Amino acid sequence: MIVKYLGFFMQKIKDQTSSVSRWDTWNNTKFRNKVEKGKLTSEEVAKYNYEHLLGYEFCVLHSEKSLYPYCYVTIVPRNKHVGVYFIDNEGRTYLKYLFDEVKEDRTLFLEEVWFYQFIPGNSSEEQEYRMHFAFDQDGNYAARKYIDSKGKYEDYEGNQKLDFSGLYEKYPEFGQYEGIIQLERPVLNDIIF
Repeated sequence: MIVKYLGFFMQKIKDQTSSVSRWDTWNNTKFRNKVEKGKLTSEEVAKYNYEHLLGYEFCVLHSEKSLYPYCYVTIVPRNKHVGVYFIDNEGRTYLKYLFDEVKEDRTLFLEEVWFYQFIPGNSSEEQEYRMHFAFDQDGNYAARKYIDSKGKYEDYEGNQKLDFSGLYEKYPEFGQYEGIIQLERPVLNDIIF
C-alpha cells in the first residue's frame, strides 16, 4: 500500500496544491504558495499539521498506477474526528468509517458506519439503498436503511449487547495508518454483511 498526502474529491485524486489549499482553509494556515512553488510538499505540510494538531488528509493506493485509492482518510484533530472512506473500482465511496476520540489518550472508537449499495451494472452514484449504523461503547447499536427511490426508511435496533472491543483504535502516528484503514472488523461483518 502507498500513502499519498493528497485529497480525493469528485472521484479524483487531487494534486498537492489543491490538497494543501483545502487544508489551509480548514486550519487557517498559508502553505499553498510554498507548495505551488515547489518549496514544500504536501507530505511535509501534512506532517506539520499532524505535529500541530491540524487537519490533513491522505489517499492509500494499491499501486502508483491506481486510478482510485483503496481509501482516503481525513484527520481533523480539532473535531476529534477521523473519517475513512473506502472507494470502489468506479471511484465511489461505498463504505465510510467515522471514528471519534473517546479517551484522554486519544483512543478512537468507530461510532458510525455508512454502507452504500449502488445499482448493479450502473457506474453512476445512484444508490439502490444506503445504511447508517451507530455504535456506542456499551455494546449497543442501531441502524437505519434508506431507500431513497421509494422515499422510505427502515429502522433496526440490536436486541443484545455486543463486544465492540474491535472498534477501538489507537490514534495513528504520522505515516502509521494500518489500524484505522483496516477494512475487516469481525463484529461489523456479523452486523453489516
